Order: sequence, then C-alpha cells, then structure tokens
Amino acid sequence: MLPRAARILIVVFLVSGAAGCFGQAQAAPAQAAPQVRYQFGDDPDGSKGWANPNFDDSSWPLAIDGQWPEPEFYSSGFVWVRIVASVRSDTAAPLALRIGSLSRIWLADEVFVNGIRVGSFGRLPPDPYVPALPIDTVFDLPSGLTHPGAVVHIALRIWYPPYVRRSVRQVASLQVGRSTGFDAASFTFDQSRTLHAEEDASRGQARLRNVFPFTLDGFILLIGIALLLLARWSRSRDLYLYGALLTTLFWITFFFELIDARFLALSETQCAWFQVISQLPAMIITIEFIWRINRFRDVWFKGLTYASMAFFNLGVLIAFAPANPSVLVAAALPGYSISLQAFNVLTLVANLFVIFFKRQRRLIAFAMMLVPCASLASGFRNTTERADLFDLAFFLASFFLTAILAHQAWKEWRARDALQAEFEAARELQQLLVSPAADLPGFQIESVYAPAKHVGGDFFYLHPEEDGGILVVVGDVSGKGLRAAMTVNSVMGALRTIPALPPARILGDLNRGLIGQMQGGFVTCCAARITPDGSVTLANAGHLPPYLDGVEAPVRAGLPLGIDSRVAYEESRFSLQPASSLTFVSDGVVEARNASGELFGFERTAAISTQSAQDIARAAQHFGQEDDITVLTLAFAPTAVPA
Repeated sequence: MLPRAARILIVVFLVSGAAGCFGQAQAAPAQAAPQVRYQFGDDPDGSKGWANPNFDDSSWPLAIDGQWPEPEFYSSGFVWVRIVASVRSDTAAPLALRIGSLSRIWLADEVFVNGIRVGSFGRLPPDPYVPALPIDTVFDLPSGLTHPGAVVHIALRIWYPPYVRRSVRQVASLQVGRSTGFDAASFTFDQSRTLHAEEDASRGQARLRNVFPFTLDGFILLIGIALLLLARWSRSRDLYLYGALLTTLFWITFFFELIDARFLALSETQCAWFQVISQLPAMIITIEFIWRINRFRDVWFKGLTYASMAFFNLGVLIAFAPANPSVLVAAALPGYSISLQAFNVLTLVANLFVIFFKRQRRLIAFAMMLVPCASLASGFRNTTERADLFDLAFFLASFFLTAILAHQAWKEWRARDALQAEFEAARELQQLLVSPAADLPGFQIESVYAPAKHVGGDFFYLHPEEDGGILVVVGDVSGKGLRAAMTVNSVMGALRTIPALPPARILGDLNRGLIGQMQGGFVTCCAARITPDGSVTLANAGHLPPYLDGVEAPVRAGLPLGIDSRVAYEESRFSLQPASSLTFVSDGVVEARNASGELFGFERTAAISTQSAQDIARAAQHFGQEDDITVLTLAFAPTAVPA
C-alpha cells in the first residue's frame, strides 16, 4: 500500500505506454530557432568550445521537431544541446532566461548563454545531484550579455542518470544499448522581475494544489492516532496493526507532498532511501495485517509476498543509486517495478481468496483490495491520473477499514463488558464461598485470599465441630481464572454437605466426585481435623503440607484429587502445643517468581511461615505473584489445658 510515494518514485515506472512518463514531450519551444542540434559526449573544461556561440555545430545531428534522443544506457549520460533563440524586442533590462521543464523528469544540467554559464539545475558528475522534481528555472543574465531584440546562442550541458536512460520501451524490447526516448525544452527571455514573479506564482499554485492532500493526510493521521488509542483501550491487535499502518503511511505521503509543494528539496537518491526506510514498515504491517485478520496459515504464500516486498525495496535502492550504468542497475530498473506489481497481485489474491472461498471478513478484504487494484490499474493511465487514483483508493480504503474495525472493536468491547459483569458476579459469589476466616474458641485464625485474576482457583474451608474442634480444608485447583473458579465452587458446595468424616474419607469423597470433571486438571488439597486438646489428624492430596512452627509438618501425601478414583489417602497425626502455629499455603506462595525467573521456594516459605498471613502473602506478591495466593494461619490458644 503505497499511495502518494508512488507519485514520485513508483508510479512513473509502472508498465504503460503513457507518454507522460517516458514518451516524447509535447512542450513546444517558445521563441526557439527552427533548428536544434545535439551531440552525445561532454566538454567539461570547455576545450572543445561546445558552449562558444561561434562554435560550428553544423556537423552535429539535427533534432527532429526540436526533440533530441536520450543517450545510450551504457554511456557517460551526457548530451550537449545548442539552440539559437531571439530575445523579445518589447522587453526591458535586466533580463532573465526561463527554461521550461525538460520533458524527462530526472536530470541535471548547466545552462550557457553566449558562451557564459548562467546557472544550473542540480549538480553534474563527478558528484551528481539530481533534484526530485523538475521545476521551471529562472536564470538572471549578467548585464551586457544580451539585449532586447538580440539573437542569443543557448547551450545546454545535460546529464541523464542511469535510471532515466532506460525507457519503458527499451525494457519491453530488451534493447539495452539503444535509446528510444526523446527530450525537449522551452526557452523564454523576459524582464527578470516578470519571470521571477511567474516562478513564484507557479510555486504558489503547487502549494495551493496540495492544500487538500495535506488536509486529507492530517485527517488520516488523526484516524491512525485514534485507532492506536482505541487499540490500547480495547487491547485489539488488529486495531494496533491498522493504526500503525495509517500513521506510517502518513509520513510517506506527507513527505512527498512537501516535495511536490516545493517546501522540501531533495535528490532522487535521497527520496529513494527515504521511501525504502519509511515504506518497508508499512509493507510489513500490510502483510501481517492481512494474514492475522484472516487467520491465514499459508507460510509459503506469505514468504512469497515478503520476497516480492524485499526485491522491490532492494531494486529501488540499486536503481536510484548514484552509480555508473551496470548490469545490476539495468536489471533493477524493470525488476523493482515488476516486484511491486507482484506484491500488489499477491495481496490482491489473498483478499480475493477471502471473498470467494473463506467468506469471512469480506468487507475488510474488499477494502484491502482497493489500493493494489489502483496500483495495477494505474499502469494504463497518465501520471496525474495515477496519483489521483492512488489518493482516492487510499482514502476509501482508510475510511472503510476504520469504520469496520472501529465497529468491530465496539462489539468486542460490549462483549468484554458483558463478560466483565459475569466475572464480577463470579467474584462476588466466590467471596461469599471463601469468606475471611474468624477466630474460634481456642484458635486464633487469620486468612488471605489473593487470586491472580478476578476469580481464582484456591479455596479454604473452616467448620467448627460440636466437640469444640475444627475441620480445616485448604486446596488449590490447577490453572486459574473462571474455569478454576467453577471447580472451586463445586468443591466448596461438596464440603458444605459432607458429614463429619475423617480427613482421609473427606479427600476420598472429593476425589471421586471430581473424576471426569477436571478436563486434564487436578486439585491439591489438605484436610485436617484439630481437637480441642490440640491433636491433629491430617490427610494430604498432592504436595501441599502445612508448616508447623516454621517447619514442614511430617505428613504422607497421596495423588492430587481428580486423577484416579482408586486412590486411598493415608492420615498423619501430630499434636499442637499451646501457642503453636500451623500455617497452610497454596502453591502461589512457593511458586512466586521474580523478574530473573527465580522461585520464592520452600525454604523462604518455611522461614516466614510463623509470620502473619498478611505478611506471608505480601512477601510472595512483592517477590512476583504468578498464581493465586492463599495463606491460612492457625495459632493454638486453648482456654484450658487438659489435665
């Protein structure tokens, strides 16, 4: 997608027979003598006298209808043109000469009047500089060089860079050594201030002509920035890609409009480098956008598209390099325009496949087709129509894609908003099921439940028993998020209905209830019954042991819940002394990970296990929370010690 950059560097090389690019110029010389003579070669130091008004040029070839042929591709690129013109008798000094744009677009020349060099356009070899745009140039004539009504001898020393000498018809006929292009120029002598005023008016018209394109580009830039902001808010990668594409293309089009409006003067080589540097990201984003939004998996076709992009940009750099004619340059000149058209065809085919076969996101595919279609169709139109066609296609594509993607982002936001409401409802329900623990007679209890997302897969359950003891169940469902939270709700519902059973039986019942419900997941769980005198009976499913006074409690672990219905869980027994602490933690504490990838680990967990639940959870969170964190601390504080 190369809308306005094509106006300067690409469009003029697309295959066509339009005379506006490589054909004959139709600007008739104003006030020129009937005969124009030319000579290939150069007279850099003036030793041959080609600029001298008295030089005998009768042996030089005569230009046909004032048009001279371009030099051969494998040549020095120099052409000298001599012409006799008359100064208007009704003008007044000081005088100036205005040379109309040579019909060839890119060249450099020096202008001599009566043997005196009066100015130049660009810079000739050995350090060539070819301006990006042909403009009418006014050269002030030295006082006394000529006068109104006089006959003057004009000599042009013209250098055609290699990328100009090879015309479209040369490429088509493979006539590398012959030149089939012609050139011409117009000359006007008049009062200096009159010609300078006309030149200023021409610049003003060029700038006025670009007011609408500048406005349109500004509008597209605002759209691109708005899409990037919307993408950041909606977290849509499609919007990110398209917003980046619009903002990237803005700088390409804006840059070349600055040149077209005469605000910026650069050489063709500099423009080529800028074009490649700026449009390469745009072409990459275009490919990635098409493949991502349509969920394409065709690696070879994508690779072919990237290859055409690479050959195009490499060809531009080679073709417009300030180098001598070579086989490499000769191959790059037709090669890069062919590669561009190959890129257009491949992106067009990808979008046609979406429309006719995939039949999804057809509107987006249709909008993405507009610019490559304009690029292909522009080969049959003149230069101005090409630029207009690109502008129209780019604007329509930007408008349609912005509307489609913004609408899509709005729908996704509404769906995400509805899902957010569901998450909030699930979160509120889980908070009711896993409510903060409270002290019980003989036990000081503190809990922290910190899910990694809106809802989590950890749980704990406290149930006071009639004899003054308590049942403690702490678990961790594999995974996190809504699916894990739904498993937690099932487990908590089951725990509320299980009668007073030994811990091993409780785990066994939960295990059988979870078989076939975990979809490859599991639940680690620890169930403990603590009597009023501090006796603890504990069963463990998975490696989730509690910490007793800062040391991992000696328990036997069985398989996690939900894996094997035949597993039988064993119980471990130990006693709590007055002021003893028993700390249960989920995997989220042990598996907290810092920026360097280091785990919090069992040693750190054991070292802080005698601290409060808040301090333990906070330490794991600051280290780097990656999973749900649950901490439950229980301090044995009997009201009366049994005799």
